[in-house]
Amino acid sequence: MSAKGIEMAEINNRDKDILGAIIQEYINTGEPVGSRVVARRYMMNISPATVRNAMADLEEAGYLYQPHVSAGRIPTPEGFRCYLNEIVELKTLPRSEMSMISRQMSLVKGGVKTRMSKASTLLSEISKNASIVILPRLDSFSFRHMEFVRLDDRRILVVLISRAGMVYNHTIECEDVSQEDLIKYSNYINDAYAGLSIQEMRDMLLEEMSKEKTRFDRIVSNAINLGVLAIDGVSDIPDIVIDGKESVFNHPGLVDFDRLKDIVRAFEDKGQILGILNRMIDQPGVRVMIGEEMDHIGMNDFCMVASGYCRGDIPVGSLGVIGPVRMDYARVIPLVDYMARVLGKVLKES
Repeated sequence: MSAKGIEMAEINNRDKDILGAIIQEYINTGEPVGSRVVARRYMMNISPATVRNAMADLEEAGYLYQPHVSAGRIPTPEGFRCYLNEIVELKTLPRSEMSMISRQMSLVKGGVKTRMSKASTLLSEISKNASIVILPRLDSFSFRHMEFVRLDDRRILVVLISRAGMVYNHTIECEDVSQEDLIKYSNYINDAYAGLSIQEMRDMLLEEMSKEKTRFDRIVSNAINLGVLAIDGVSDIPDIVIDGKESVFNHPGLVDFDRLKDIVRAFEDKGQILGILNRMIDQPGVRVMIGEEMDHIGMNDFCMVASGYCRGDIPVGSLGVIGPVRMDYARVIPLVDYMARVLGKVLKES
């Protein structure tokens, strides 16, 4: 990654130490950082003048900027990227915190959605930022039970339950069917296809449709046709849980009402945030998105620390924390990583 054409490798270790000190101070205070503060608090073995010269070089390279002539410097997104790639020393999550997370998650009763909601709440409370969890895709789980409920002469409610306890409801339209027949159809499907993944179930239903004997058994034929219709209605767009939005809305930098409206809109349009997190599902490890990576959702002065999580070896969802660019990355990155691993364990045991 480069800043204004200057490769990061050209920044020497002393300049990296100074950049790291500036960013740490900026994370702590949110104020522009001057050379005297760096020399007095972080780099006591070199003079303020030396720090000042290094800061000028870092500004020229695009890692710092000066909001006005008499102020100190503020890190740019490129400065934060350099910090994240080359400088930051991640903290170890305290054992007490890890134990608390594991204990709280193990005490949650209910299905997967309830547990994901709890994970989102914990992420927000511990990080003191907004948290986002994309729930696992239903088609990544094994099917346990399907139920059909007659709503009227044209509509049927389909209730799908996975072996992990995820419940998915949607409505389909078809010719009028009695509730008595719907029970027969769901019983047939549950007996024949329980334990399969949604995709496997879809494939087998389509295969059964083409068989000659299916045409002569009304119950089987109608059950399979209805089952295909029900499976085709399963959406690939997962649910998303957001907690702690007020921590973003109360960010000191949001003094402009129009800017606040932009941020509110970004959270209300969950599809935009979903688009970012969906890219994380199949990527290993924690990733930090900052600057222009957040610009298309109107949050270029915020960042997202995100990770995918798995059920066994299968990537099924993602989670993240959204907060100001001056987030305490050394603490939040290991927190997101640990929560992803806890969710993977919870899902594996479901």
